[in-house]
Amino acid sequence: MKLLLATIAAASATATEANPIRRVVSLLQAMQEKIEAEGKRQAKQMDKFICYCKHNTEDLTKSISDGKETIELLASKIEAATNGKAQAEAELAQAKEDRAEAQKTLADAEAGREKEAEEFATESGEMKANIEAMGKAIPAIEKGMGGSFLQVVQNLAANTVSISTEDKSQLEEFLQGATAQGYEPASGQIVGILKQMKET
Repeated sequence: MKLLLATIAAASATATEANPIRRVVSLLQAMQEKIEAEGKRQAKQMDKFICYCKHNTEDLTKSISDGKETIELLASKIEAATNGKAQAEAELAQAKEDRAEAQKTLADAEAGREKEAEEFATESGEMKANIEAMGKAIPAIEKGMGGSFLQVVQNLAANTVSISTEDKSQLEEFLQGATAQGYEPASGQIVGILKQMKET
């Protein structure tokens, strides 16, 4: 049986080799099958490509549209940020100007307060000295009021030997005339005014 198969194969090979037309037809049929298979394969790929292009075009169109919207949004944000920056710079410049003016005002105020403090210290020293002087003067005046000025002069004139009798008598007449005319010493009023000044 092997032999039979080998003989049939050899005979068909010989028959195929013997007929050149058959060979060309076989080749053309093989080529046709190959071309049809290639056409089907290319048609499938073309369908895939068309589907890809269709969906990809929609996706790309949407991406382009989104990109344009994003560009517009970013452009408006950049513009707003630029305007905000310019406004912030203007506010910063104004704040620096206000700060410099405030520092100058503060320095002027401090200088004024220092000058006022010096003047106050000077006036305070003078007032303290005046109050102290009043404190000494009031008791001295009150002490001198115990005997009025006229009485002191009368006592001096009476006890002084170097004054002539005639001068003494004229002085006594003068002093008695002053008391007779209602002379009242104003020392009490002066002491009252001084005490009031000391308290205020």
